[in-house]
Amino acid sequence: MATRPAGILNRTADRKGHLELLVALVAVLGLSLQPASAQNCGECTISAAVETPVSATEWTLSKQVNEVNVLFLASRGGKATGDLSQNDVLVEDDGKPPAAILGFRTEHELPLRVGMVIDTSSSVNSRFRFEQAAASLFLREVLQRDDDLAFVMGFDNYSKVTQDFVHDANLLSRGVEQLHPDGGTALYDAVSTASQKLQRRPEQEMVARVLVVLSDGNNNAGYASLEGAIDAAQRAEVTIYAISTNWNSGQLEGDLGNKNLRRLAEQTGGRVLMPPNPKAVTKAFAKIGEELRSRYAISYKPAGFVSDGHYRKIKIQAHQAGEKLQIRARKGYYASPASGINAASHDADSTVTLASR
Repeated sequence: MATRPAGILNRTADRKGHLELLVALVAVLGLSLQPASAQNCGECTISAAVETPVSATEWTLSKQVNEVNVLFLASRGGKATGDLSQNDVLVEDDGKPPAAILGFRTEHELPLRVGMVIDTSSSVNSRFRFEQAAASLFLREVLQRDDDLAFVMGFDNYSKVTQDFVHDANLLSRGVEQLHPDGGTALYDAVSTASQKLQRRPEQEMVARVLVVLSDGNNNAGYASLEGAIDAAQRAEVTIYAISTNWNSGQLEGDLGNKNLRRLAEQTGGRVLMPPNPKAVTKAFAKIGEELRSRYAISYKPAGFVSDGHYRKIKIQAHQAGEKLQIRARKGYYASPASGINAASHDADSTVTLASR
């Protein structure tokens, strides 16, 4: 059977003619296919653009440079309100209503990315074991979804990650246990580094980025300033929750540290909690956990948007049953071209930096 084709060809008197005919056919087909192939290539580009529309509810910055995502908390009498609808919320961007609302959902639907940032300076020796236990318990309870992730970072004169992004609460607890008090307090460096770590992690969808900072707030080492740390968090769209450890500090020192922590938190849409003693840190962590799952995410297209570096203020209002609710959210953003790829974005040239002030 393997030699049959050869036998048939050997018995064909005009084999040469057949071969010449085959060569001619190939040449003709090649000529006819070349322009068709070029045409298909051009049509392929057009077809891809037509067949890949931008979804009206897409939560990325890769397709529309003027899409703004904001996480906010609505509360009544200090208690979070968890049953708002889009119709209950009004948004102003740079003093104008949005051109369009692109999405609205609760944070229950968003994967969490949590950075646990713990002060390990020598001043925390007496209370550190309480802080470690409370931080481990918080991480164990807050990572509820399978796609929730967290990392652990300690800081004194320098920042050190003892556990990278992971969902496993046991590994995170071990990361917390590896921290040991020593050195100064480079708080602003730690906030900047942790914010950049959250920002640089590639994401395929919108996520809720949170830093939980456990510190006395008295920065005495490092290179970053308070404003620099705030800017780093804003550009990474990170919300900062701070727990003050100033129960043993002098009044002036404690007030200054709390003021620093309050500014970090309020400028990013978070809050500062001030437990009266180390044993109360657990309750402070629990309060943060409650708030994280009570926030809302709204995405909108701002009216009259120009990517010119202009600072655009965000104002969110919410009413329910005729009552105005208290809102906590980031204050605004700079509409300036991004220098790199933001989360959930794969096109650096078509993104904007959305930071608050």
